[in-house]
Amino acid sequence: MSQSTGPIPEVSIVCVTGPYAGDLRAIHAAFAAVAARLQRPVEFLYVVDGKNAAQADGLAAAGLPGGPPVRVFRTARSFGRASALALAFDRAAGRLAISIPDRFQVEPEALGDVVAALDQGADVVVTRREPRSDALLNRLQSRVFHALVRRISKQTFHDITCELRGFRTGVARRLELYGDLHRFIPVLAARRGFTVREIPVPQRPEDRALRVFLPGVYARRLLDVLHVLFLTRFTSKPLRFFGLLGLVVSLVGAGITGVLGVERLLGLTSLTDRPLLLLGVLLLVLGVQVISIGLIGEMVLFLSPRQDQPEVTELPRDPE
Repeated sequence: MSQSTGPIPEVSIVCVTGPYAGDLRAIHAAFAAVAARLQRPVEFLYVVDGKNAAQADGLAAAGLPGGPPVRVFRTARSFGRASALALAFDRAAGRLAISIPDRFQVEPEALGDVVAALDQGADVVVTRREPRSDALLNRLQSRVFHALVRRISKQTFHDITCELRGFRTGVARRLELYGDLHRFIPVLAARRGFTVREIPVPQRPEDRALRVFLPGVYARRLLDVLHVLFLTRFTSKPLRFFGLLGLVVSLVGAGITGVLGVERLLGLTSLTDRPLLLLGVLLLVLGVQVISIGLIGEMVLFLSPRQDQPEVTELPRDPE
């Protein structure tokens, strides 16, 4: 692992490597060449999953004499990409933090555009591959995914899975990243009230290959979208989610038992052999329980310290 003895870095370029990473030395060389043209102190930070020790050994020797310092961290076990990214942000020494992909996804020259957008006042800069020239199935999958994300988040991002992103380091550290939330960083940052800017960047030819996943991967992505739906819409209002769901279930149960009750009063049916009655009662009880969960969530939220607060900036006063 290389240690810096030069000036304090102004830009920290971070990369979390995974099992499907590309040629990391070539990626490092390409981004280091662009970083050298920024005319400001730069450092590279790599976080390697503990199962990929060979990647860590190769990256530790990537810092060439006279080049930017390279710091390599290897986790003891797999903690997930989002947690590894949060670790990199915590260890970053620069005022700005730029996350880069572990494969050739976009042109490295776009690094300068990301830094320029941060210098212009953005808190978070996300990129979108434009024009998209990869396989048609890839683009269709992306459109469906982003249509769902736009629907639940009310944000108009076009390519939140593009991994070249820029942050003010203090902002990056305030994002609560865990699990697979790294894919939804633009949504989470916008929800906190940070200024998020999206810029187009050229796509690399290596990123144009067809990507087809197992059904379990698509199921996990759908669960991730539902996770973000709850985080962005109902974290501070749990009763709205659980109350609405419980109310619907209770109304269905009440409708079933009500119809059966009227039929019994009119002598049209007997309730001793009607399994539908059991279903109605079960739905009534289930609805009350779901509403109770929402009420408990509201009480816990009321009694807990307020952590989910929007970012507030005090504007300078005009001179009198």
